[in-house]
Amino acid sequence: MKKALFSKVAGSLLLSAGLLASGAASAQTTLTFNADGNATFSALHDWSAASNIDTYLFEVDTTSWASGTAVVGRTAINGARQANYAITDIQFFWEADDGTRTDLDTVFTTDGGIEFYPVDSLNAGAYGFTVTGNTLATNLGGAYAGTLNLAPVPEPTTYAMLGIGIGLLAFTARRKIDNKLG
Repeated sequence: MKKALFSKVAGSLLLSAGLLASGAASAQTTLTFNADGNATFSALHDWSAASNIDTYLFEVDTTSWASGTAVVGRTAINGARQANYAITDIQFFWEADDGTRTDLDTVFTTDGGIEFYPVDSLNAGAYGFTVTGNTLATNLGGAYAGTLNLAPVPEPTTYAMLGIGIGLLAFTARRKIDNKLG
């Protein structure tokens, strides 16, 4: 699974490099999810801006949990591989039909890697997140890439069926034990 993630991240970084070289890099991108509920995102920035804010938009069809991870690029500087970009914050938001955005409670952590997710599940609607960061080396660009995953929240009837199934298994197991005793 890690190998697949790193190959997707590497592909995203290469795609971003191509977009920047062609002058088509964008600060706002709409994400497309695959059949497994995963979407990739990436950006490549030059060193001239003090700070960058990239916005990624997406749609949710059914109540889902969202979670994402990201990695920053590395560059050989004075013979050492060093991070060339710093992500300082990632913030989820909900977007109303009129375009107004409401920030959602978001967890953003860099402990052992970059991970981010909204605290609550997302209902059907339009959402997005912003990535705030900056390049780290003067006269050198920087890049990052990541993956966002949407996982549907099971409906209450699913939990009810699970409870009934476990109850029937317990009843059957108890009945078999009683028959052996008597």
